[in-house]
Amino acid sequence: MAQLHIETSGNGPDLVLLHGWAMHSGVWDSVAEPLSQRFRLHRVDLPGHGASRECALDSLEQMTEVVERHLPDRYSVCGWSLGGQVAMRLAMRTPERVQQLVLVAATPCFVKRVDWPWGMDATTLTLFMENLARDYTQTLYRFLTLQVSGSEDQTRVLARLRHSVLQSPSPELVWKIWRAITRKRCIVF
Repeated sequence: MAQLHIETSGNGPDLVLLHGWAMHSGVWDSVAEPLSQRFRLHRVDLPGHGASRECALDSLEQMTEVVERHLPDRYSVCGWSLGGQVAMRLAMRTPERVQQLVLVAATPCFVKRVDWPWGMDATTLTLFMENLARDYTQTLYRFLTLQVSGSEDQTRVLARLRHSVLQSPSPELVWKIWRAITRKRCIVF
């Protein structure tokens, strides 16, 4: 298996940053400098994403295991969306290692179920995937617009994210990753 890409910078307590699906660690660029003043940052390109796109993965569980093997003994972790799901798994698997858990736009279950009514409808998820196959860039642009909706500096943040996302893997690889992580759609259940 190819090596997991992790960019480390700064000094202080260890803080691991995990990006969302179809993105890469570059989405943290705008906060990396100020955070590295207080923390030793570990910006991870999740398996199948960014510079870690050659890492094999078959499931969210395998993604978590690969990431876990490369992290410090004790750390805080911040995960966005899919990165939040990996972060939750890390905290549940090794609570003695995870000092703090920070979640950004994350949910333990992407899809609505009887025991998890807060997820999205399965039809919405299917439509999203169909749109992604039809127009990858435009669909991701819309997705990012929803992510920053209501923020104070929405236009500037959206422009930065759009620039970063264009460096993400090809749509074919994104499909493979999505199928792998959605086999088990919930983290906690």
